[in-house]
Amino acid sequence: MWPKLRDFFARELLILIDPTHDLHRRRKRQIISVVGSVLTLGMVTAFGIAPMVPDAALRGDRVQMPIAFPDLTPQIRQIDAHEQTFVSQASLQRGDTVDGLLQRLSINDPQAERFIQADRHARALFRLPSEQLISAVTDDAGKLLSLTAMLSFDAEQSRELKISRNAQNRLGSRVNVLPNETQWDMRSGTIDDKFFRAMDDAGVPESVVAQMVRIFSGVVNFHKDVRRGDRFRLVFENIQQQGRTVRYGRVLAVEFVNRGKTYQTVWYAEPGQASNGTYYTFDGKHLRQAFLRTPVEFSRLTSGFGTRNHPLFQDWRQHNGVDFAAPVGTRVFAAGDGTVSFVGQQNGYGNIVMIKHAGGYSTRYAHLSGFAPGVRAGQRVAQGAVIGFVGQTGWATGPHLHYELRYRGQPLNPFATSFAAAPPLDGKRLERFNLYTTHLLKRIDLMRTVHIAQIS
Repeated sequence: MWPKLRDFFARELLILIDPTHDLHRRRKRQIISVVGSVLTLGMVTAFGIAPMVPDAALRGDRVQMPIAFPDLTPQIRQIDAHEQTFVSQASLQRGDTVDGLLQRLSINDPQAERFIQADRHARALFRLPSEQLISAVTDDAGKLLSLTAMLSFDAEQSRELKISRNAQNRLGSRVNVLPNETQWDMRSGTIDDKFFRAMDDAGVPESVVAQMVRIFSGVVNFHKDVRRGDRFRLVFENIQQQGRTVRYGRVLAVEFVNRGKTYQTVWYAEPGQASNGTYYTFDGKHLRQAFLRTPVEFSRLTSGFGTRNHPLFQDWRQHNGVDFAAPVGTRVFAAGDGTVSFVGQQNGYGNIVMIKHAGGYSTRYAHLSGFAPGVRAGQRVAQGAVIGFVGQTGWATGPHLHYELRYRGQPLNPFATSFAAAPPLDGKRLERFNLYTTHLLKRIDLMRTVHIAQIS
């Protein structure tokens, strides 16, 4: 007898805990009905045997009253209608299919699969980069109720794909435009060995490091001048969407102590001229130099200006520029404002861009793997604009940028030539500058006394 009872209760328990079982809902309603009836019967019975008057209790007379059981059907229907929902998240994988993605999101819904394959908005899911996070809400049977994915992240706003099921059980899609949020992040640190390693240890994003190098490239040679004990303090933009970092924006303020000399800069744009902003020292002097000393990101100096043993021809000859080793495809920037005079191939230079600048100066950028879109002869370019990409064309033994600075055709050493900066701010412009930079400089002051490896 006992084994049979044990098997009976085991089967019933499996039915109760398995929502996909054919008898699951029937057993749930039976249990709710029985429990409700027992509780109601207990309350009514207690009321039915309560003494009506003291004399009746003394005589031991019995009072009988009719018992009415409530109809629990509406309550059971309401419980059945209130189904549980589940939230799942999965990362998009390279070469993903609709079926594979839905399985990882615990979605068992042929209608949703057909909809995603046919809908023009939903198909954008599979044009997203791998590791993109997808979120879905389903019912307890795996039917899709809603699906959300971020399609793009721009500087000011992001685009979100939303698939949802309406009251008529039909799926629909829409793309929402969501404004981004901008926070100010702070980092500080001391260089113990290598500059780039110290920045990485402090949690400084690569795009922010590249900006810092470009900002000070006119006054600091990050490949030769950085020493142990140098210090940096940074404030930069962290662009977020729904609490998640979308990208890192502009460097807003920097203090860099190099060999005992302090370099400081802050980004500032005149009111109504945000696109024409630039960097100034903390007291309002223009930081920008006429030419960048390092017109390529993430590189190292491999050959300086002057006589050298040519690595290809194995003889001593004049080197009229400087070489920066960097991976193929690394961006190359215009060293100063000017007009492009030549774009194409030229002998040992390989792919080369030449730019004419004011005052008789010119620059050359050689061995490029390719040119930036739209770069052509006669085009005006601004300092820092991308003009090409590091390569190994022409007479080159490895991927690098060959950079030349010339004055009236004569080569100059870009690391030994000084140029005057633009005039400083004064009057009302300086007052507006000081008002704007107050909060930024307070953050730099805080990092002078407190070491901050990572804080937002």
